[in-house]
This record gives sequence, structure tokens and C-alpha cells, in this order.
Amino acid sequence: MLRKLTFGVLLITGSGLAGAAEWEIKPELGLRAGYVDNLRLTTTDEVSTAEATFSPSAVFSVSTPTSGASGTLRFDFHRYEESSDLDENNSFFTIDTYHSFERSRMGLQLDYVNDTTLDSQLEETGLVFARIPRTRMTASPNWTWLLSERTSLRASYTYSDVVYKDAGGTGFVDYTLNNGGLTLSHKVSDRASASLTLSGTRSDNDNDVSSTNGSLQTGFSYMLSETLSTSLYIGVRHTQVDYSSTSLIPIYSGSTLIGFLPLTQDVSNSDWGGTFSAGITRKFLRGETGLSASQDISNSINGTPIEVDRIRWHNIYWLSEILAARLSIEYYRTQFSNTVGQDLDRDYYQIQPEFTWKFRRFWDLTGSYRYRKQTFANSNDDASQNAAYLTLSYHWPRIARSR
Repeated sequence: MLRKLTFGVLLITGSGLAGAAEWEIKPELGLRAGYVDNLRLTTTDEVSTAEATFSPSAVFSVSTPTSGASGTLRFDFHRYEESSDLDENNSFFTIDTYHSFERSRMGLQLDYVNDTTLDSQLEETGLVFARIPRTRMTASPNWTWLLSERTSLRASYTYSDVVYKDAGGTGFVDYTLNNGGLTLSHKVSDRASASLTLSGTRSDNDNDVSSTNGSLQTGFSYMLSETLSTSLYIGVRHTQVDYSSTSLIPIYSGSTLIGFLPLTQDVSNSDWGGTFSAGITRKFLRGETGLSASQDISNSINGTPIEVDRIRWHNIYWLSEILAARLSIEYYRTQFSNTVGQDLDRDYYQIQPEFTWKFRRFWDLTGSYRYRKQTFANSNDDASQNAAYLTLSYHWPRIARSR
């Protein structure tokens, strides 16, 4: 897999990296220990366990006057006291490359993720069915054309292939995703910019469910001052889901029921809706606070479109040069009007305070607590989780080279 990704990088960067180039790499080691109750975030059969995680990673980049590439490589080795069946070895690889021409730029982003669905799906949709191994491969070429000094046009395409392991009966289904988009951007002033985006998504999963989602969105971003910035994007979408539904037709002989005949019908559901994203960020002398909200369609569970509403409030404040405090609060609401096989509607909440102490050069220690809760629209049950961690990190000195 890594050889295929490297080959794609060489294709997009071309001969630009063959000349004078600047290389940089920033390795990091992390060791996390803690305790989590209800690891799977379920309403029954809750699992509570101590946890230890070792995470080596590196951020790297290479650039020339016309080309460049940057990326991240990380491994997470999770070990749990309760049972070795819970153990997992996750890997993440991302690389983003570009090549600049006189009035345009071509790029290619490649991603490879091997993880479990619990944390990843909660971060993306606030929705989780189970803790299942997942592999996702994504390729995203893009092209940006500078129409004038203030106006540009960007075309992009994304292909994703998602495979789950031992996911029978969990709601996770292997799927592929194709997405294309056009964005026209205009810099109104030094502080303001506006854009218009047309996009379309097609998904297909192994249960023969296919969906299309098209959207048109416009908006702007504006810096009210050097420390206060805001953005607002609104649009409209049209979503269609096609699948097969099987029902049993009773067969009678006279007044006696002698059996059932399965009848399969093709079903097509469609609906219209709105999309939006908004945010405001304020920077202070020693910190930053930001509030964001969005509503959009996500296909990242099983390829079927789910409407996700999200509100997030994040804060960071430096108590001193070596001590920082952070607080993030998130709320998700997921709902699916074109139900295929099950009711997905639910709410998800997360609160996470943490403190970081940079006790030595290159070293820091972070203590964090996380509370999660998931409530279900069609049930009085809910699932909650508490987790506390202590993380020791070593940030390797930057390694740089020019040639």
C-alpha cells in the first residue's frame, strides 16, 4: 500500500522535486495511560477497563520553488487490561502534494486509515453502532485556476473505499464513495472573501443501496478585526436513495394460509434540505475561543446519507508559558429521513477538559477527562462513557535538510 501511495506522489510532483529541495521531519512519541468505562458506548454489556497506548508519529514535508509534499504517519498501539480481544493496532498515513504552474496548481491528497469505528465515527458523525475494525483508502486530485488576482476556480474529485471486518449485524456495510465539486472563490477585500460551491456525491454499498446527493452552497468569511473572524455558508441539497425492499405476500388455499411468497420491489426515496456552516473565532493575548455550527449530509457509516447537525465550542488558555488549559464541548444530532433497514436518529454529546504542562524542553504531560453520552430517538435507553487519561509526549527536535 505504501508503495502505491508513494508512486502517486511521484506522479503529481513530477520532476519538480528533482531540483533543489528543502526536507523537514518532526518525529513524536506519545504514551497514554488511563481508564475508561463502557468502552463500546453501549446500553448493555458494558466493558470497563484500564488502557495503555503507545503512539509514534512523524510530520514531514519537502518543497521546491514549484512543487511540494507534506504528510503525517502515525501508529496507535492500544492495549486493554480487561481482554486481549479489545487490543488494536491502528495506522494512519496522509500525504498532500502539489505542483504549481504560471496560473494554476495541481494537487493530490492520499489517505490510508486502519482503525476501529468507535472514535472515528463519533468524530465524523456523532453516530456509532459498534467497535469494528475499518480500513479506508482515499484519493483526492484537485486543480485550482487563478482567473484573476482576486478570483479563482477550484475543481476537485474524491474517491473513497471503506471496508469493515467482522461487521455482520452491526449496521456497518462496505461502501465506495465518489464526490466531485467546483468552487468559485473571490477575495472581496483584504478582510473578506466569498465563494460559490457546486458538489455532487454518489455512494454504493454491498447491500445494493445507492444514493446521490447534490448541493449548491454560497457564503463568505470576514475578519472583523485582527483578533475576531467569522464565516457563514448556506445552501440547498437534494438527496436520493435507491434500494430493494422484500416483503412476504400470504398465499391462501380457500381460507387456509399455506405459505408466503417473497416479493422484491425497487424503492426510490428523495428529499430536499438545507446545508449551512457558520463559525466565529476570537483570539486573546493568551488564548483563543471559537464557536461553530453546521448541518450537512454524511455518508461515512455505510454509504447511505445521514443528516448531521453539529455544534462545537472550543477554548484554549495559556495560564503561563508552560501550562495550558483546554475545554471542548460538542453536540451532534443525526437523523435519516430515508430510512433503509433501521432507525439511525440519535443525539450525541461530548465534554472534554484537559491541561498540558511543558515541564521540559521537547517534553509535555497532558491530563484529560472525557464524558460522552448517546441518546436514541426510538428508545428510552441511553449510553454514556467516562474516560480519564494521562499522556506523556516527546517532541523530537526538527530535522531539516536542504539540497
